[in-house]
Amino acid sequence: MEDFYQILDVLDHPGEKVLATIVRVKGSAYKKEGSSMLFFENGTQISMLTAGCLETDLALKVKEVFEKQEATMFQYDLFDEDDLSWGQGAGCNGTIDILIEPVTEKVNEDFLLVKTLLSQHKPVIGLKKLDDLGEYIFIEEEGEPFGNWSGPIPVIEFTSRSGVMSGAPTVFQHTYQPKPRLIVFGAGPDAIPLVSLAADTGFSVVVCDWREAFCQKRNFPAAEQLMLGFPAKLFRQITFSPYDFVVVMTHHFQRDQEILMKIRNKNIRYLGVLGPRERTKRLLKSENVPNWIHSPMGAAIGAKGPVEIAVSVVAEMIKVWRKPVHERVELLWTIPD
Repeated sequence: MEDFYQILDVLDHPGEKVLATIVRVKGSAYKKEGSSMLFFENGTQISMLTAGCLETDLALKVKEVFEKQEATMFQYDLFDEDDLSWGQGAGCNGTIDILIEPVTEKVNEDFLLVKTLLSQHKPVIGLKKLDDLGEYIFIEEEGEPFGNWSGPIPVIEFTSRSGVMSGAPTVFQHTYQPKPRLIVFGAGPDAIPLVSLAADTGFSVVVCDWREAFCQKRNFPAAEQLMLGFPAKLFRQITFSPYDFVVVMTHHFQRDQEILMKIRNKNIRYLGVLGPRERTKRLLKSENVPNWIHSPMGAAIGAKGPVEIAVSVVAEMIKVWRKPVHERVELLWTIPD
C-alpha cells in the first residue's frame, strides 16, 4: 500500500524533516510517481523510493535541503549499468525525478489535516508546482482547498494515476486514498495468518467474533481492533465504507449466513466468503452467487493450508484495490479555474 500511511504516522514526531517524492518516471523503476520517503535530521528514514540503490546518495542531497531549507529537484538516470551514471550501476532502464521539500510547520499542519480527512474516508488530491517549488495545495470534495498556492487552481480529474499534468504551469498531481480496511468475521486459527499478512501489506484490520476464546489480542497482535459479539450486535457498531474489504470465515453456517445476508447490500469494495461456491449458494439461499461476491475467495493459485490461502486472499484483495479509482469510487469532481 501507499508509503504515505507510514509517513503520516510519524509526522508529529519531534525533529526537522524532509520529504522526498517521485514526481516523474521515464522507463521502468522500482516505484512509481507519488511514492514518498521521509528523512529526519538525525538520520532516521521512513519508507524507500527504490530497492536501496539510490537512498544513500539521496541522503546526501537531503542534507543540503536541511541546510538551505529550500525545495529542490534531482533526476537519477538508472539506464546505465556501469558506474559512470551516478555511481550505482542500477541498470533499471529508467530515469526518475525526485522532489525534495523541507517539512515546514505549515506543511506539517496541512499533512495532518490530510490524515484526518483520510481517516474519515475522504480521498484528497495533492498538487505541487514544479516551476515554483514549495507551492502546493490539497483538495477534497466537500471542503475548501488548503495549502500554499498562488494563482488559479487547474482543472483536475479524480484519478488513481499520479504524474505531471499536461499544460502549463508544470504541476504534479497525486491522489491520497483512505487506507483500506479489512474486516474479518471469524477469529479461528486459519484467520491468524490472513490478519498478519494483510496488516503487513498495509490494510487496517478488524477482527470480529462472538467467541472470546478465539477473539483475543494474543492471537491477532497485528489487528488494529478486536470486536466481540454476535453478528446483530456487531452490525450496529460498524459503519461500512467503499474502502472496506470483508471476509466471512467463521466456519459456522448459521453465523456466516446471518453475516452474509446483512452485508451483501452494503457499499463495500470486496466481499469474500471462505469455502466452496456451493456452500455460498446455500448461505444465500440462491442458485446463483453474484459476481461481485468472491466465492471461493482468493486468487486461483492452488493454495493449500491457512498460510497459502491467506496469500491467495491478500493477492486477490490487492488486485481489487489496484483497479483505477473511477471504477471503485462513485464521487468524482473537478475544481474549476
